[in-house]
Amino acid sequence: MKEPLKRPRGRPVGSSDQEGKRQEFVVAVMKSIAENGLKDLTVATICEAGGFSRGLMAHYFPGKDALLLHAVGEVAKDFENATRSAAAAAGVDPIDRLHAIVAATFRPPVFSPERVLVWVALASTSRWSFELAEIYRRLYRPYRRGLARLIQRGAKARGMKVDAERLALTLTQLVEGLWSGWAADPRTVSAREAERACHDLLDAFLGPR
Repeated sequence: MKEPLKRPRGRPVGSSDQEGKRQEFVVAVMKSIAENGLKDLTVATICEAGGFSRGLMAHYFPGKDALLLHAVGEVAKDFENATRSAAAAAGVDPIDRLHAIVAATFRPPVFSPERVLVWVALASTSRWSFELAEIYRRLYRPYRRGLARLIQRGAKARGMKVDAERLALTLTQLVEGLWSGWAADPRTVSAREAERACHDLLDAFLGPR
């Protein structure tokens, strides 16, 4: 059985310069995964992608696993922040907020080749890594609960009966499946058509916007 990734023990974030350099390593990890895949991710490929030396990387992270966990956590955090901001900007109507979340999920800054491929790699390997699985759960469980609450409120406002938990689960897995489909074949599963499919799902259960 594959050994779990070691928990990150790197130096605490200090100055903004330090945090900026750590973010440069996050970008390098995403670029390396996009180019080589998670299986072939190494310290060498990360340093090559970012133009860093091994010694510089070791100054900020104790190893590849710590950097990988940090990078995946940053992708998850960015996803959560972007979708929350999109919902807030959509106003108070719960159905408008749902559609805004869908739109944000398939547009920059959430949707980019590097971020999608990092997330697909996370989903496909979290079964064998406690730490990656925990990051996955920490994002998706609150995310689904938030979607379910919006669905319940939207259905109630329209006088409709909907299994909010099931629809939230369906929407979440549809998004993840479309991300995976785009990663495998972006010509067939375009971001625009993927977004439309998710809007169609909401329209089918909650009525057109």
